[in-house]
Amino acid sequence: MRRLHAALNADAPRFDHHRIGPVGGMILLTISDEEPARPSAIVERLARDKSQVTRLLQLLEAKGLVSRQPDPGDRRATRLILTERGRETVAVLQDAIARALDELLAPLHEAERATLRELLGKL
Repeated sequence: MRRLHAALNADAPRFDHHRIGPVGGMILLTISDEEPARPSAIVERLARDKSQVTRLLQLLEAKGLVSRQPDPGDRRATRLILTERGRETVAVLQDAIARALDELLAPLHEAERATLRELLGKL
């Protein structure tokens, strides 16, 4: 994980055009997975401090990457959705992660990669 994180940080100037950083990227990817997502679900899934997530959500919203909408099941709550710009950013992030993983896994043969995918799928 440290090697993957280091590879992504080194490559960040090439793909982090909105300067959202690693946690901002994790938030966007999580929203993409759970859309629409409640802010409390993001906090829980990422195991981050609520105030940190709130600040980053405000930043992502200000950059036009995330939008809030009322939760029809609870008028006091909001749900998060990605904007078109947010979806484009997620695609760029996923591409950067795939490249970093390819580099990290380069020493493995295809059969070993298939075994690793299978094992990780069980987790």
